[in-house]
Amino acid sequence: MSAKSGKIQLKPLLEKVLTDFPPVKRVANDPVQFPRKLFEQGRSSAEIEASALLAAMLAYGSAKQFIKKIDEIMAACKWKYLDLIQSRTSINWPAYRLSTAEEIKTLALASGNIINRHGSLKKIFLGGYRKGSIKEGLIELNLELNRECTAIAGKISRGLRHLLPDPDSGGCAKRWHMFLRWMVRPDDGVDMHLWPEISPAHLLIPLDRHISRIARNLGLTSRKADDWKTAEEISAGLRQFDPDDPIKYDFSLCHLGIGGQCTHGKNPELCTGCLLKTACSAFRGK
Repeated sequence: MSAKSGKIQLKPLLEKVLTDFPPVKRVANDPVQFPRKLFEQGRSSAEIEASALLAAMLAYGSAKQFIKKIDEIMAACKWKYLDLIQSRTSINWPAYRLSTAEEIKTLALASGNIINRHGSLKKIFLGGYRKGSIKEGLIELNLELNRECTAIAGKISRGLRHLLPDPDSGGCAKRWHMFLRWMVRPDDGVDMHLWPEISPAHLLIPLDRHISRIARNLGLTSRKADDWKTAEEISAGLRQFDPDDPIKYDFSLCHLGIGGQCTHGKNPELCTGCLLKTACSAFRGK
């Protein structure tokens, strides 16, 4: 069997995972729950995208812990997030891991300042995107947020740098790609299609260790580093199955890792019950 035919046969397996484990059922345990709630309430696009930025940039480390922190912020402002970031209300901001309360507040207020001046975060992103790529769009939005953070705090501290990963550094920029997925993909009960000017075909997969290891086992990449180029290679592989919306398979892959159903071949019992086992090198190597 050729590598190409092997990849083609992977498509029905990925589709089966999506059918058996609908992404919408994971919303309650995912940071997307916060912008999604505002979306379902019919709140403004500006408020939804700003809350999505906060949720995405805090989404590192323990999901239980960062969801708790985001929930604290939303509860403290009584879910009036746009009022909060436009400085009409005041709360006690929480700290989280590498970022102080003041740094998290600075990022939030910076997004509010951009919305005050330009009407949306999307407008800044589109200025770069129309130069030719989502990378240019992310670079433009990241630079504008950094400028606003500097105006507020006087400098970009270490904690702010962590909250705003540089999409031009070569890293995988997982949190940026997760944010874009929420904004761009069709409304499927998870993602919200607030930025219809951007084609879902251009999205890159939010890459983490689980996704990269599963992708290697499935033959979607041969690269060793978890960086931007690897995200591009995996996304190109998924694009063979759905050229218009390749990142819909993100949930097929991340579900297995987050749900503890994939140990990359370490647990034979889990391998035996895995929907992707026939395409997985970790299983075939048993």
